Amino acid sequence: MMEPGDAHLEPFERLDRFAALVGTDRADEVPLDRAALAMAAVLRAQPTDDALAVLDELAAGCPEPTFEGVRAHLFDALGFRGDTSDYDHPRNSFLDVVLERRRGLPILLATVMIEVARRVGVAVVGVGMPMHFLVRDARDEGAYVDPFTGEALDRAGVRRTFETLSAGRLPWDDAHLAPTPARLVVLRMLTNLRASYARRRDPIGLALVAKMRAAIPELGPAAAIEAARLGGVLN
Repeated sequence: MMEPGDAHLEPFERLDRFAALVGTDRADEVPLDRAALAMAAVLRAQPTDDALAVLDELAAGCPEPTFEGVRAHLFDALGFRGDTSDYDHPRNSFLDVVLERRRGLPILLATVMIEVARRVGVAVVGVGMPMHFLVRDARDEGAYVDPFTGEALDRAGVRRTFETLSAGRLPWDDAHLAPTPARLVVLRMLTNLRASYARRRDPIGLALVAKMRAAIPELGPAAAIEAARLGGVLN
């Protein structure tokens, strides 16, 4: 969520705020909700500034503070789902818009569940499986949710989902189920946006995404070179 007055920040000031949030010493210490909102603020002309309050309200309305309780609250009762009509649209990567529409990409819906669960005292981790993003109960390695459908899955169900999506192109590996640190969740969001803006031939979107990718320590100098190459359109 932006601080008071952030809606009036210039784009480069918003980039600085994003960089400060993702540039922590440890990848798992990045505040996922605030980083995702800062990312949206860089890219949106009119970012919503009350999204953290919306997450608070969703948590306050959760009747059962358990992994299954949060899943049922968000996906069964409130109807959060993947956007099947316009999957690739950039708005499906903006946390504030996803909260408003209750539609988005799996990784953003996963972020909603992670952050609502955190607010009610339930530890949930993101699982960046190839081709799809899931969430898992941090205390139960057999309890997953597919955030695109809201379906509860066990490990066998996760593997079936993977094998359906991969259609034999990738072999199964238990390493696919490793938790994804928050900063790498944000990086995957940026990767999705880069592909979306590239398909739309949007040079401004691509340049802003490149600037944010350059703030991710794991990417190293190559990301800074890409940001410099694309950044001329922002001048």
